[in-house]
Amino acid sequence: MENVRAYGAGLAGANFDKNTFFKKPTVLFRCAALVFGLILWYSVSKGGWHKPSDAIHPVCLYGRSSSTCSFATAVGFFAVCGAVGLIVLDAKMDQISSIPTRRRAVLADLVVSAIFTGIFLIGFFTFWSKLSAFEVDEDDENQIKTNNAKFGILSALLSFLAWGGAAFFAWRRYEEGNQATHEPNYDEQFGQVSSDVQDGYGYGGDSTGIGHVGGPTPPQSSYQSGAPPQTMQQPPANPYTQSEGYGY
Repeated sequence: MENVRAYGAGLAGANFDKNTFFKKPTVLFRCAALVFGLILWYSVSKGGWHKPSDAIHPVCLYGRSSSTCSFATAVGFFAVCGAVGLIVLDAKMDQISSIPTRRRAVLADLVVSAIFTGIFLIGFFTFWSKLSAFEVDEDDENQIKTNNAKFGILSALLSFLAWGGAAFFAWRRYEEGNQATHEPNYDEQFGQVSSDVQDGYGYGGDSTGIGHVGGPTPPQSSYQSGAPPQTMQQPPANPYTQSEGYGY
């Protein structure tokens, strides 16, 4: 199994190819998640607040809930950090020779992507409903600008799609890598053939009757005497030899 690119990682010591790396679906989704996280962070922190004319402190456009605006900016910031961390981790995968370490890295990618997918799904509906419920005071003379707040809602939706795509490909890489590491070794599966099968028909019997492979065969002692000649079936080709990996 040395040639298997387990869990989507290349052979240990492989050179980093940036052209191939940035064409991976997971990397593309993470780059998109990074950009949308930056947009959400900037949109809410700069345009998610409104200062009424008769108030000292600004209020959050998402239902006048300051915790909602703080949550949006925090999620955008941590989404950027998570996307950058996973991109760096994926770039280092080709240098990891230990399959258990690769498995933990892919599993961490799957868990983080799934968590952000759920957070952005909840955040999208929360921001949308609270912005719709925002009411303007009649005596407020300051104009309300909701463009940035609406753009933050759109960024949350796009972030949900980006992290969902990254989680899907991380799950596929984990499942295929898990299957590859549990497949029986080619040599172990076809390299050990019992001596009885090598010498004759052999069905695991003793030196007499069915399974007799040596000496004169007693008349009518086995149903093999009248059987047509059989040929040894060739084992299938090893599917893992010279494998180039999954490309995730």
